[in-house]
Amino acid sequence: MVKVHPDLPKLPLRERAWQWLQWYGVRVTVKSPHSTRGGGLWWNEKKLVELETAQEEAAIHELAHAWWEERRKEVAVRTTFSQMVTRLSQETDPRYRRAQELAYVYEHGDPNTGFKGMFLEDGTIIDWEQYAGLASGIMGHPERLPEYIRGFYTELFDYEG
Repeated sequence: MVKVHPDLPKLPLRERAWQWLQWYGVRVTVKSPHSTRGGGLWWNEKKLVELETAQEEAAIHELAHAWWEERRKEVAVRTTFSQMVTRLSQETDPRYRRAQELAYVYEHGDPNTGFKGMFLEDGTIIDWEQYAGLASGIMGHPERLPEYIRGFYTELFDYEG
């Protein structure tokens, strides 16, 4: 657990991951520290995690974006991750139901909301949102993921596997 900003609770990041993020130049700001309603953005060009509030889920999500930014540049990493999201969308083990449901919506969309899935118009997979969405969906607990995809998160999150 690491304190990344005075207005946020300790987050389930590995100390080493937070040190790397700081070395990479990542800064964290919180606009409304007395609220936890959520929301935030990762500004790659500024290396800035800009949080609307002090919500833990939003902080995990945006820090996951920052972490994934460099890792996703390797085509093999990005491709393997996306394949594992597809596999996760078909997972039947009830221990991973929440993650499976998220992955299913990323792959197939949600007709109830009109969400079409995490693909650009040209068919490109929006892996950066898949990665951050799963990170916040599991609230930084890799044990909430099957082993075949868990490894994408164990360097980032404090995990006693």
